Amino acid sequence: MHEWSDDVKSSPNKRVAIYGGGIAGVQLAKHLARDAHVMLVDPNDYFEVPMAAPRSLVRPEFAERSVIPYAVALPGVQFMQGRLMEMGHGCGTVQMPGAKQLTVHSDIHVLCTGSSYANDLMRSVGATAQGRKALYMRYQEAIESARQIVIVGGGPIGVEVAGEISETHPAKSITLLEAGPRLLAGTSELAAQHATAVLSARGVSVLVGEGLESSTTKGQDIFAGPGQATTTKNRKLDYDLLVWCTGGRPNTAYMKARLGGALDERGRIRVDSNLRVIGHEALFALGDITDLDENKMAWHITGQVRAAAKNILQALRGRGYAPHLTAYRAQTHNPKMAVTLGSRQGVVHLPPFGVIRSPLLTRKAKAEHMLVPKYRRLLKVD
Repeated sequence: MHEWSDDVKSSPNKRVAIYGGGIAGVQLAKHLARDAHVMLVDPNDYFEVPMAAPRSLVRPEFAERSVIPYAVALPGVQFMQGRLMEMGHGCGTVQMPGAKQLTVHSDIHVLCTGSSYANDLMRSVGATAQGRKALYMRYQEAIESARQIVIVGGGPIGVEVAGEISETHPAKSITLLEAGPRLLAGTSELAAQHATAVLSARGVSVLVGEGLESSTTKGQDIFAGPGQATTTKNRKLDYDLLVWCTGGRPNTAYMKARLGGALDERGRIRVDSNLRVIGHEALFALGDITDLDENKMAWHITGQVRAAAKNILQALRGRGYAPHLTAYRAQTHNPKMAVTLGSRQGVVHLPPFGVIRSPLLTRKAKAEHMLVPKYRRLLKVD
């Protein structure tokens, strides 16, 4: 059993354990730390503004502000570096660095573990802040030395990586592969058309309806080097660098042993309108891992955090039942999305205004700063 440190909060009877320190986890921890004793568990020792990752690949110095150690970001929160291995009834088993495992007991547990990806490119696992910055330095060198680059995945990450590389290195041969019928399936066709037009004008070969069938190098090794990719249309693509930007899978394997009944057929956690895990009053879930019918975008996280924070505090006060709880309304069929195409332009679908293509507006909305100042202000580290 893990012993909480009472020097973090003077209310040891109000304990919340949050697993996962991404956008949902850090915002929720910040909210709750004013009223409860909060522990954050994450495999890494830092929070990273995820929207900044594509920029950091070509400009590693960008990570100096987008990668923030939890000790700096959440000074009022107890931090445990480790990975949630098994979630049970009222406790979580955490794998610490090395072989040691600890059991964490708490009044409320919150799952914010996000997605698992093919490799460490978009999110490292078990890393330090300095290690993450070093990865970006090394990857910048790999991009600079590559003549032919193949990017797999035409969602927001793949499009943004293509935008960053094509802006910084206009002479490189870049191919963007998307298995679906168009780029950016989660937003409007008009927004996707604009992104395609901008990338094509820079010389990026955009191949839609054509996925990756096989490749010489494996996706797990982001520094594997040259090889050849074969597409589902049997096209052969030589590359010096293969960049995996495919969507992640819900990071919920820790549920299967004891709480598998709370997972749907896609491995997502079933939650009610109050963001409680179905059948478990003291267990909440937020973000990518839930079965909420909405795009898994950072846009929607703030609303989830607000609702969850209110409901968790009500539960801690013994009022975890209607009408004291706040319902979260899933943003079903909401095409809201902001995608950058390098540091000087992008495309934003912002209902009810529609698609915004103005380089000035899209630059100010996201492309110029990748939302890093917003999250530094939120965490009060500026």
